[in-house]
Amino acid sequence: MDLKLVDCFMRVVEAGSINKAALEMEITQPALSRRLNALEHDLGIQLLVREARGVKLTEAGTLLFNGARPLLRQAELLRDELGREARAQVSIGLPFSMHRLITAPFAAAEIPSRSAVSLRIYEGFIHHLREWMQQGLIDVAIMDFEEGTSPLHDQTPLIREPLLLVGPADARLHPDRPMSAEQLGACKLILPGRPNLIRKTVDTYLKRHGQKFRRAADAETLQLCLSLVKDGLGYTVMPYCAMHDFPQMHELSATPIKGLFITWSLYVSQARRHSAGVRATATSLQRMMGGLVEQGRWPLATLLAKPS
Repeated sequence: MDLKLVDCFMRVVEAGSINKAALEMEITQPALSRRLNALEHDLGIQLLVREARGVKLTEAGTLLFNGARPLLRQAELLRDELGREARAQVSIGLPFSMHRLITAPFAAAEIPSRSAVSLRIYEGFIHHLREWMQQGLIDVAIMDFEEGTSPLHDQTPLIREPLLLVGPADARLHPDRPMSAEQLGACKLILPGRPNLIRKTVDTYLKRHGQKFRRAADAETLQLCLSLVKDGLGYTVMPYCAMHDFPQMHELSATPIKGLFITWSLYVSQARRHSAGVRATATSLQRMMGGLVEQGRWPLATLLAKPS
């Protein structure tokens, strides 16, 4: 299977049509169509249905689309290693909750100073990051601590922080008055649905204390959760890093939940841990996160591993 042809197929699916993909790739539409035909001929199966308004995946096409990205990523990494290219690529994955506190500042600091490394930054929910790391799409990630060891990655616990109950300002929640499980069980909650990490953690915590999860609404983004809470429609649960620099922070109040914490760990791909670019990126990320705690810019967080 010619991976160049597979890449053409992926570009067409992502663009939604052969014409749009050809324009983006700066080749002619007939030339791109010939490449797609060659791929289908090589595999002996139809991948796309050409329609007036674009293309539609066949069942085989869907299978190839879902499975090809990790293959292309691994081929790209192998090409880099074999060719000893000066400009290496490092992919990092960070949870949506860290966008304002860590992801954006880290990218802004690293991109201008790392001319020898091309950064590719992924943001997602934890379950997506874990899946992408297993597929080999991500070299370095920040995710919740996971018991046990894995042959796929090294794990270093970095920071522990409490989960906070967040309510509107008139709820008068205060950091010095932690919330009990019984009090949490009385709150109508606005959280993403399963398999979201915080939702599962809250569910488990409430069950362990004989309480039920009271649902106000499912909201699939942090911004929406906070906006609905601000409007007095319920409460949400999240770590401080997810609330950092929220524009209407003065319209919210928050307090820790007794005995409910999240531990953030640094994950490094075993397959890529010997790459100088990967090691440097992981070290920079660890130093930045540790610095935020040491400087008091990450309230309520505890440093578990000193930056190297």
